[in-house]
Amino acid sequence: MVVNRQLFIQMVLVLAGLFFAQASIAQSAPDTVFVNGKVLTVDAEFSQAQAVAVTGNRISAVGTSAEINALVGETTQVIDLDGKTLIPGLIDNHNHLIYNSPTWPNGVRLGRVRNRAEALQRIAAKAKEIGPGNDAKHIVFALGGWNPVQFADDQSEFTRAELDEIAPNNPVYTQISWGTAVLNSMAMELGGISNDMPEPDASTRGKIWRDADGNVTGKFTGAIFLKWQLRPLFPEVTGESAAAGLLAEIADYSKLGVTTSMTYNGPEFPENGLAYIQEHLADTGKLDMRIYYPPHFNRNVSAWTPEEVPAVVAGLEKHKPYSGSEMYQMLHFGEHMYLPVSDSWARMGDKPYPDEMMDQFRTVVTAAAKNGWQVAEHLNRDITANQMLEIFEEVNQTYPITDLRWRFEHAKGLSQATIERAKALGMAMGVHSAAGISSPKSRANDAYLTELLTRQDAPPLRWYQDSGIPFGLGSDAQVVAHDSPFFTLYWVVSGKDTSGQPYFKHGTLTREEALIAHTRSNAYLMHKEDLLGSLEVGKLADIVVLDRDYMTVPVDDIRDLNSVLTMVDGRIVYQAM
Repeated sequence: MVVNRQLFIQMVLVLAGLFFAQASIAQSAPDTVFVNGKVLTVDAEFSQAQAVAVTGNRISAVGTSAEINALVGETTQVIDLDGKTLIPGLIDNHNHLIYNSPTWPNGVRLGRVRNRAEALQRIAAKAKEIGPGNDAKHIVFALGGWNPVQFADDQSEFTRAELDEIAPNNPVYTQISWGTAVLNSMAMELGGISNDMPEPDASTRGKIWRDADGNVTGKFTGAIFLKWQLRPLFPEVTGESAAAGLLAEIADYSKLGVTTSMTYNGPEFPENGLAYIQEHLADTGKLDMRIYYPPHFNRNVSAWTPEEVPAVVAGLEKHKPYSGSEMYQMLHFGEHMYLPVSDSWARMGDKPYPDEMMDQFRTVVTAAAKNGWQVAEHLNRDITANQMLEIFEEVNQTYPITDLRWRFEHAKGLSQATIERAKALGMAMGVHSAAGISSPKSRANDAYLTELLTRQDAPPLRWYQDSGIPFGLGSDAQVVAHDSPFFTLYWVVSGKDTSGQPYFKHGTLTREEALIAHTRSNAYLMHKEDLLGSLEVGKLADIVVLDRDYMTVPVDDIRDLNSVLTMVDGRIVYQAM
């Protein structure tokens, strides 16, 4: 009897504590309420509600419309959802938002265009918007995030002649992923490209395409060649150009309901550019998206050579994870620990990386673990995963990593045994829709991928879900992938690629599983599960209202969903309702 009484007293105290905790949030009238909607909370039960209240930058109540309406005060903004679906803000766990920001103001995004003629019209419209001019300020970029296989009418690449015709008074640079670029004549002239241009060094694996008479056609291939040889066409990367482009990017992403980005930069982005964004955007309250980013080491994100490894090790000791606010924070290290071990089927086939390379990788990984960094490592092949896991297991003996939530990014080719090995280290997986920017025909050009797909899906989506290893969804935008999270959701729920053809053959995700993976799971991957990812009292108020109901629209229509209202940190940053 005494024991039962003690338990009763403890329960009363716990319930009282919960009551007063919630009362403290809701002691004043909310600033904003959303009522008469279909609220997908994405909590542990995937429960639904009708209404949400926001006070300051936090969710202060979730319930029925009657319950939330009862909280309304004189200054409360009441938003009638009129049956619309409201979800947590979408989190992209892998994009290159900051790195690609300088080109954004001059860019045209083609990822959602399904007609080649319309794509050309959009390029022409962007040229008209920018105005005529033959310098870098007047260049039009269609820089990735699309692939001709998405076009229903004609899947051929653009030609120099077409681009000359639709934009005769502007340089035009179009690029498919990292591998293929087509320029118009004015862009070639701006880049100093002529018929006398020497062939690229073999080490770049680049190619200048020529016609039967030896004339440059305007088409160029080879990722390294495109990155470096054609760089004069790109705007100078400075803090100012990055900040201006970032604001334009975020405005576009707000229309897609993306409220948080876990972003990765690239080579030659200046470290002081990150500080400029902090000072001029984050500190002044101008950021309308949460951005979590990796440390930089001068103008690099990792080491290219053994000689650069000591500087990266020193940088990992100097910088501190979780530096900054929840709007702009240095959080993770990636996506390459050591750039020569940038896992690639094209370069490596089925061969392991040499021991001397993995020794440099070990040095960097050890420094990351020692200093408490979350590691996010680019990976495709199972053989490389096991080389890395052997090092991770070794490092874990000295500097425990099981609570750091390290993860493999892209993670296309992992076996079930490797998934379990990673799971034992507390690791997670990043699944990215870049793989879906393809068609059966384009995938058939990759012999290694073709063979892998006879054995499993790549990524093995259903294996991740059923194994219980944490995983989240992202894009890998903006060059190799679509910007829209709704394409990613479509890809994993429908199982179809950007051409509308089957991609996953061994199981897809349910709509609930997919939305969890793009919200609550991603919050967990970022160590932010107490703040983000679901609509629960006390969490940060990142909210998206959809134009149609994600749970009931035809599956093929998921890719065309949009936000009609996006709220970040309690502020409405986009509204079209």
